[in-house]
Amino acid sequence: QTPSSSPKLRTMRSSVVKIAGRALVQRTPKHKHARTFISPIYNLAKRIMPKISDTERAALESGTIAFDKDLFSGDPSLKEICQKYKPVLTAEEQSFLNNEVEVLCEMLDGHQIDKDQNLSPKVWQYIRENKFMGMVIPKHFGGKGFGAHAHAKVVEKIAGRSFAAAVTVMVPNSLG
Repeated sequence: QTPSSSPKLRTMRSSVVKIAGRALVQRTPKHKHARTFISPIYNLAKRIMPKISDTERAALESGTIAFDKDLFSGDPSLKEICQKYKPVLTAEEQSFLNNEVEVLCEMLDGHQIDKDQNLSPKVWQYIRENKFMGMVIPKHFGGKGFGAHAHAKVVEKIAGRSFAAAVTVMVPNSLG
């Protein structure tokens, strides 16, 4: 006996066929011409489908589709998206970009980094001391608590001086 011919599966298929057959000829009083095909199938699916877990529910209920909808509409307007979402840096993020990131950029020697295939020990120390690898980690866990936009601006600025340094800072903030 194959799994597709099990008595339970045959009974379930038979139920679906019976419900679907009744639904095809059944009409609702509100809409005399509408066929109620979906309702019985949906109710059957609700009975036989497993319940959604708390984790799955949290994932499904988090966020919105607004940004994705704008991007995947087929005709997104960058101007409208920027007006709608207004990416701005906090005062703390702007200060970090203007000060610590600027100092790091001045420390970077792209030719020497390429030659050594590594950042200098002085640069590594500066990156660690100023929490470049913990920009997006919340403050209560010891990070800087910056947003994604600040992270992107920092990486963008560093990349203007050294791709290796930019990737060094970017990757730890992108994982997890």
